[in-house]
Parts: sequence; structure tokens; C-alpha cells
Amino acid sequence: MNLLAQPGFRALVLLLGIVVLYATYGYLHFYRDPLSIFFSEEHGFDRFYSTTRQAEADAFLDALETNPDAIRPRLAKAGPRPEMCAVFMTVARDMGGRQYVETAVGSFLANMTRAEREAIHLTLFFADVPSPEAQHQSYARLAAADIADDITTYPNSLPDEDRESQIALLEWWSKDRSDGSMVERKAVYDYAYALRRCIQTSNAPYIALFEDDILLADGWAARTLKNLHTIGEMMKDPRRHRQIPGRVEPGGPNSWLYLRMFNQERSSGWGGGYGFRSNNVHVISLAVSIPLLALILLARRFILSRSLARHLDGWVLLVVCGVAVPLFVWLFFASGKASLLSSPPGVYEEWFGCCSQALVFNRKHALALSDFLMAATTKKGRAGRADMLPKDFAWERGLARISAYPMLAQHLGRVSATGTTSVEAGRIWSMAFEDLDAHKLANDHMRDVEELFGKEAVREMVIHN
Repeated sequence: MNLLAQPGFRALVLLLGIVVLYATYGYLHFYRDPLSIFFSEEHGFDRFYSTTRQAEADAFLDALETNPDAIRPRLAKAGPRPEMCAVFMTVARDMGGRQYVETAVGSFLANMTRAEREAIHLTLFFADVPSPEAQHQSYARLAAADIADDITTYPNSLPDEDRESQIALLEWWSKDRSDGSMVERKAVYDYAYALRRCIQTSNAPYIALFEDDILLADGWAARTLKNLHTIGEMMKDPRRHRQIPGRVEPGGPNSWLYLRMFNQERSSGWGGGYGFRSNNVHVISLAVSIPLLALILLARRFILSRSLARHLDGWVLLVVCGVAVPLFVWLFFASGKASLLSSPPGVYEEWFGCCSQALVFNRKHALALSDFLMAATTKKGRAGRADMLPKDFAWERGLARISAYPMLAQHLGRVSATGTTSVEAGRIWSMAFEDLDAHKLANDHMRDVEELFGKEAVREMVIHN
């Protein structure tokens, strides 16, 4: 018996060939998606654009150390009416060389135009207690660099009447590593305090809170300001309504809480796992196979010639509808959502997302959020996490949460300030950030600056770059 003469066998061989080709493509292209069956532990966190951007940030810092009198006047500081107050929250970490916060601030400023810098009030918040000047390796260097509009610590900003008692409480929370809830409590308090500090020191309508172990992409400032203006237009849509507590649907609320600048692919995958019944693969397979089978049977009976119809025997139908369809449906979900359906550029309402590395808040709700976070630190038991509590606040008040693509921040931290293991800290990672193209970002940066600040700002970019 000649197997190759059997239509069903040929169909099976063809299917196997297609699957092998797809698997090869998957292993070559989907290996960085943590929710894909093709994910590689060895190469999934390989660095591409972040290596380029960190080199730019370090080059800026080196130039600042070598010739500060040339760098500082070119950038200047915030103007009288900044659009954004940006805070880097930092605590000392047990690591050699440059601390994360220095690289983060370098990426904040590298390739920034004077017009962008004047639009942003920059605060460096050293949250160590009791003596950040002595505890944090970067304090002296960043203070001497004189590139921030405000350097905040608890000792220099807490009210005189309760400074001593509050610092003692914060120190207790920081040192009690045996109880993870204490470290959490300190992190939440830092977050609330940073929000409040921006409210006190700036009238900017937007407040950006940055953790100290991030890297910002070239042109992040102009693009983020444009995205914030887009959100303002979105909220004016007459179809939107006043916030309804506990009810937040896309296109609904006419006010928003935050814009997300960092997300990880682990937070944007399909709801199920890899199992055949996950994501209702079995139901979808039946929904596709049954109509397809009916269509093939009708075509074989009424449309196709007898010479063609004989190639669609029962075995072929079994391979196509009983094997190929379920297998391809399963592969679609198992390949990873980020690999096949990555988010297109733009500004969108999204209810999912991880982490608090880089969020820009609407000042309108910032004080209430700060009070909400402060109150959480006084509760018995766990205070909650700084990245989850703003979500709870938004839900309770019916506020939209926004994400902008492409994501313009990456998380580099491997030495955690809150006790997270280096392995887990390393998994907080944006695959999409690594796909950014430095040349395209530079061109986009120039275009965004021209749209926001005019051609003179672009001419300044060309001169200094």
C-alpha cells in the first residue's frame, strides 16, 4: 500500500510540515514573550534598545561630571509654569558602581531640549531615614550636579512638630525586614509623600512618579506631554459621563487617574494558560470545525469536480477539522498574545497592567489619592502594595486608567529595595521596550518637539546633537 497515494496521509504530512515551520519561526521570534510556549529563559531578557539608551544616559552623566558648566546652562531648569512635576523616588541599594537612580536621571535628561526641561519640574526624593545624605551613595553626586529643581528628604521637608516621631516610625518600617508588610507600608508612604510633595512645590497639572531603577526612552518627555494632551481631548468626548463609583467601562468616565508608561507582557496575556481547555480552545475549535466541515462537504458535493472531490475523503476531513483546526487554535493562544497581537501605537483605556515604575497622575485627584495611600499605612495587617492601591482608588471612584504605546520606560532593577529576589525583579520587564529603534525614536522626538514647542526648539536640538 502506497501511503503517499492516500489523501489523508498527504494531508497529515503537510500539516506536520506547517507545524514544524511555525515552531521554528516561534522559537526565533517569540522567545522573549514570557507567556509564550516558545519563551526562552536564557535569552528572553536579552537587552537591545535598553543597552543603547543606557549608554546615552551614562554619556550624559559623564559629560555632566566632566564639564558641568556647559551642560547645566543648556538644559536650565523648570520654567515658571511647568506642565509636569516629575519625582524620582529612591532609596540606597547594596550595589557597586553607579546607583540605579543616577542612570535613571541620566535617561530622563539625555537628549532633552531646553523647552522640554522648562516644561518639567524635577524632584529627587531620597527616602532613606534617618540620614539620606549619609545612607545614599548618590545623594552627594546628584546634589552637587545641581540638575534638579528640588531635592527632598524626610528630614528637610517634614513639619517640625512631628518630624522626629515620623522619622522614627519610618525607620522602624524600613528596618523590620522580618515582616514584609512593614517594608510595603514604607513604600506606600513614600509614594503618598512624593505625590503630596509635588502638590506643595508645583502647580503642574500632571504628576509623574518614577521609581529609581528605570530607564526612559529618547524623546519620552515630548511624547508623554503629547499623550497627556490626547487624554485631555479624550475626556471631552460628549458621550462620556461623570464618574460612577465601582463602574469603569472603556469610553465611560470623563476623568482619569493615571497614564501608564511601563507595562510588562506578563500582565497583558490571555486569561488562561497553555492547556487545551484554557481560553475555551475546545469551544472555539468546535465553533470553527463544524462550519468548516459543512462547507467542505457542500463544496465536495455541489461545486468541485469528481477528480478534485476524491482528494477530500474522510481521512482528509478528519485531519483538517479534527486535528489541524484545534491545533492551530491552541497554537494561537499558546504563542502568546504579545507575540501575535502587540498593542499598536496610541493612547488607550486599559484596566490591566503591572507595577508602579512609571505612572503620570492627574493632579485633580492626586491629593485624594495621597490621603488614600496615607490611610492605608495606618490600617492593621498589610497596607497593600503601591502599584495596586491606585487601581483600587480608581475603581472606587470610577476613574479611567490610561496606557500609552509604545511604552517609554524599562525596568532595570535586579537589586531590590523591598526584598524582592533578583530573579523575580528581573522578570519585571518590557519586551516591547527592547524592540524600540533608536533612529526612529530620534526622528519622532524631533517631530514631537516641533509640534509642541516650535521650530526654534528643533534647531536647538540639531545644534547640540
